[in-house]
Amino acid sequence: MCTQHPIEEHCKLDPPWDGPQVIPAQLRRVDNLIFRRLNQFSRANGVEQTTPMHGWIIEYLYRHRDEPVFQRDIEREFSITRSTVTNILQLMERKGYIRRQSVPQDARLKQLVLTEEGIQRHEKTLLSFHQTDDYVAGLLTEEENAELLRLLNKLREALK
Repeated sequence: MCTQHPIEEHCKLDPPWDGPQVIPAQLRRVDNLIFRRLNQFSRANGVEQTTPMHGWIIEYLYRHRDEPVFQRDIEREFSITRSTVTNILQLMERKGYIRRQSVPQDARLKQLVLTEEGIQRHEKTLLSFHQTDDYVAGLLTEEENAELLRLLNKLREALK
């Protein structure tokens, strides 16, 4: 174990928690538990068919409804690849949440627009997001929440 010889270059001190837990694995565990809670709230609000990612994209489109939004904006905002966004948007279009419309200056560009169904989903999914956020935030103190968000933002920026 590294605890004995922390001076070696390739060796670091063991982390202060029990067991072999690396940060990505622990983040995944917490993420899974948060998603489980989000799914409970979604079921209670009648939007269990809307995935969390669909909900976040719907919310983004709703917030930016007065400006043109394109696929590349979704890729950047959510840090996901073009092929992943393509698949997500195709499914959202099939479910009737969005439509793609050509823009006059470039027929290759397709603006993403919420449909009436997407707008109705927005209200219920946003409620589920707020309920989940309130629940999770309530598990920590105000200072702990601020520190957690600070550290997560620091990690996100460094990993870009």
